Amino acid sequence: MESWTNGRINLQPWQAVPDTMAALGLTDEDGMTQAWFVDANGRLTGGAEAINQSLRYCWWLRPFTTLYPLPGIRQLQDWVYRWVANNRYRLPGSTPQCELPTNQDS
Repeated sequence: MESWTNGRINLQPWQAVPDTMAALGLTDEDGMTQAWFVDANGRLTGGAEAINQSLRYCWWLRPFTTLYPLPGIRQLQDWVYRWVANNRYRLPGSTPQCELPTNQDS
């Protein structure tokens, strides 16, 4: 996605930025459960809203992001986002950062 935005956003897996996560008040659990976006004003958003915020930096996807606030669209996108987030390790193209942590107690 960074190449789509000409480097205007910094896309990082949460595991690579622990100091930034802590400074934002986010825990490892927060990083494992959803994507996060910090805008130029320091406003923090998560989940489908964070994805919409980041897609605004890609000129050809920006029109789709204007639909997010519409009644029903937000709920649908939030549901789809949650499904993808819960199944990310099963989807094609997943990376090691998408894997669920192993249970160390077993």
